[in-house]
Amino acid sequence: MQISIIMPYYNAAKYIKETVGAIIAQTYKDWELIIVDDCSPAPETSKVLQDVEAMDSRIKVIKAEVNGGAGAARNLGIAAAQGRYLAFCDSDDWWYPTKLEEQLKFMEDNKYPFTCTWYEDADENLNPYYTMKQDPKQSYKQMLSGCNVGTPGVMIDLSVLGKKQMPSLRRAEDWGLWMLYLRDTDYLYTYPKALWKYRHIPGSETSNKWKMLKSVVDMYHQVLGMSAFSSWFMSVCVFLPKNIIKKLKKKF
Repeated sequence: MQISIIMPYYNAAKYIKETVGAIIAQTYKDWELIIVDDCSPAPETSKVLQDVEAMDSRIKVIKAEVNGGAGAARNLGIAAAQGRYLAFCDSDDWWYPTKLEEQLKFMEDNKYPFTCTWYEDADENLNPYYTMKQDPKQSYKQMLSGCNVGTPGVMIDLSVLGKKQMPSLRRAEDWGLWMLYLRDTDYLYTYPKALWKYRHIPGSETSNKWKMLKSVVDMYHQVLGMSAFSSWFMSVCVFLPKNIIKKLKKKF
């Protein structure tokens, strides 16, 4: 097994078959998909996940004992992963058919253990309207000010960097994991092509800005070990302005 793909699932019955179909359609075939049911309460969950698991023999569904959020669900998948490379896909996003093939070649040709790709912001019907382009490479210091790396675009060579768990946060847990990996390697390298789509679903965006800001503070404090003062300073004076600029770029 070469690539393990981790997918948390929570009330995404409307989109998951399309998402999984895009994974099955990958031109690169040596993968496993581990879907983690994060105690989704929707009545159709069991039937939907049974149907999805039956779509391909490389798909395995496991169930969390308690609802812990996307990060905790991904951690269960990471623990069960058998592949050399670790990739992620959310249950409502979408990959282009050559996503795995192109990204893996980029890693192998350059001996990069930690990579991401550009991605497209798209509406609910996957019509793209903005391409998110990350810097060619990002260091720990660069990513300290904020993260524009989409989780479904990340791939990690576990034979080099090993398995790590996402921090126990409800938000910013993926950013926390990238920071932990950047303590062990020089850069996160970017493949300069949009290989997946981030589906924006009306009503699903983070509406409570205070909770989001508090999660950023917790990431700085709990994950990176900063003092309470430094964590708030970084969140308010560095992260927020950078995040506002990022959103303005999308509008203009």
